[in-house]
Amino acid sequence: MLVSLDIQDFGLIDRQSIEFTAGLNVLTGETGAGKSIIVEALQVALGGRAWTEFIRTGKEKARITAVFEIQPLAALKEKLGAWGISLEEDGMLVMTRELSRNGRHTCRLNGQLVPLSIFREAGQYLVDIHGQHESQSLFNPDRHRDLLDRFAGLWPLRQEVAEIYHRWRELSSRLEELRNNTRDRLHRQDLLAYQVQEIDNAHLSAGEEEALLQERTRLANAEKMTVLAGRCYQALHGGEEGLPAAMDLLGHACRDLEELSRFDPGLTSLSSVLRNVLYQVEDVVRELARYREELEFNPGRLQEVEGRLSRIGELKRKYGNSVEEILRYREQAAAELETLTLAGENMAALEEEVERWAERWQSKAQELSLARREQARLLEEAVMRELADLEMNKVAFQVQFEELKEASAAGRERVEFLISPNPGEPLRPLARIASGGELSRVMLALRAILAGVDELPTLVFDEVDAGIGGRTLVSVAEKLSGLAGHRQVICVTHAPQIASFALTHFSIFKEVLAGKTTTRVKKLDGEERLGELARMLGGHEADTLARDHARHLLEQARLKSARKKIC
Repeated sequence: MLVSLDIQDFGLIDRQSIEFTAGLNVLTGETGAGKSIIVEALQVALGGRAWTEFIRTGKEKARITAVFEIQPLAALKEKLGAWGISLEEDGMLVMTRELSRNGRHTCRLNGQLVPLSIFREAGQYLVDIHGQHESQSLFNPDRHRDLLDRFAGLWPLRQEVAEIYHRWRELSSRLEELRNNTRDRLHRQDLLAYQVQEIDNAHLSAGEEEALLQERTRLANAEKMTVLAGRCYQALHGGEEGLPAAMDLLGHACRDLEELSRFDPGLTSLSSVLRNVLYQVEDVVRELARYREELEFNPGRLQEVEGRLSRIGELKRKYGNSVEEILRYREQAAAELETLTLAGENMAALEEEVERWAERWQSKAQELSLARREQARLLEEAVMRELADLEMNKVAFQVQFEELKEASAAGRERVEFLISPNPGEPLRPLARIASGGELSRVMLALRAILAGVDELPTLVFDEVDAGIGGRTLVSVAEKLSGLAGHRQVICVTHAPQIASFALTHFSIFKEVLAGKTTTRVKKLDGEERLGELARMLGGHEADTLARDHARHLLEQARLKSARKKIC
């Protein structure tokens, strides 16, 4: 609910803070005192249109701050979380709107700067203002269907229809995507199948290319390698004509050094080292002999190796920079091919599933439609009874259904409330009712019925008593009092009958200070409230007869409110 409204330099208000309570709050005062300024300030604080003309003369800025208790409003708290707005520890939401003469107006939620669109959306969860010219939420046909479903207790069925619809649309979108991509999918399947087969036919193995490159080097240089290996072998083992072999020379040296070490034991280790060198050379000679025998010049094998390397090069140009990358590409292509193949196989099954969900939606939507039409008659009767209590027993009210061309999450039809204020006049949408007084009473009747199902915590009625009097005023007062048992109600009124039912009564008045007119707001209690009611009854605040009448009104209102609580 609205806890407080702080207004600074707005209209004729310099600085004013109003603390509201639960139940019925009324604002009264002389004509022209500035009661509507309070409502206009609240509208601006909720994200309504803001004009620089609202800024007090001589000031550059105006500021309105509205504080709300939002603890029960789970949907709004979820929205605030999604917007990154942190809540106060006491569960309060502070909405601040600042107007500037340069046109740069700012909006803040709990001190955080937000766009006007978010600011306004937050306000729509909190207050609904009913006046003779404002755009009320009940004027929006999109809300009529919601209100009917909540009135009739059809919300669980409505949610079931929505869940079925969303699942149906999800599957339909998936099927449509498959259908749209069928040609591309088949082309992709053919391409992937060819690529996988091409790689498989190559029978590649990791490390193969490196081994082939080494083999090609040996084959291409086999003749030269044979000559070099032979010369090395001859130098170490056989020697050339007229030249001693290295092994022979090392053998002689080893024997001489061993003989020498017998005379000088200090040379024993050196002799051992040289003997090991001889053994190593013998190993080299044996390996060279084997290597020379295995070397062969094989042009046929070289051609095979060149061909294999050429094939690997072709595949590398298509699928990767190495054999390993080619093989990884093959695995990825095979996996995608399997997915596409399964997608094609599953299309028929998906079509059947889409059809099943469509049939489920049709069945549940039909059930919802029948229930809506049945409950709509009960809502019409309830509204007519409420209007009769408000001296509008000749008014016709009807819930109109219009079949939608396409399925929706909310069902098969659009719902709109129609009304005919006078006999012989056609039924028309609520927004097209001409009389402000009639409109306010219709809004009050609807609110009285829907108070238990509509989630808005605060309702504002601006001069709901316009154009009515007598018994009708008493009925309006009782309706407002009853409505205030479910919601916080703020009412701007000239009617003492309505003001007498208030739990909290504010007086709006003007005063001139230092040559400047200022609108003031004062909470009334006791004798001050009695005096204001006396004034509203047409007397003077000190008029004994008017005060007695005012006292009687207060007592009657107290008794009627007590009887309603007992009932």
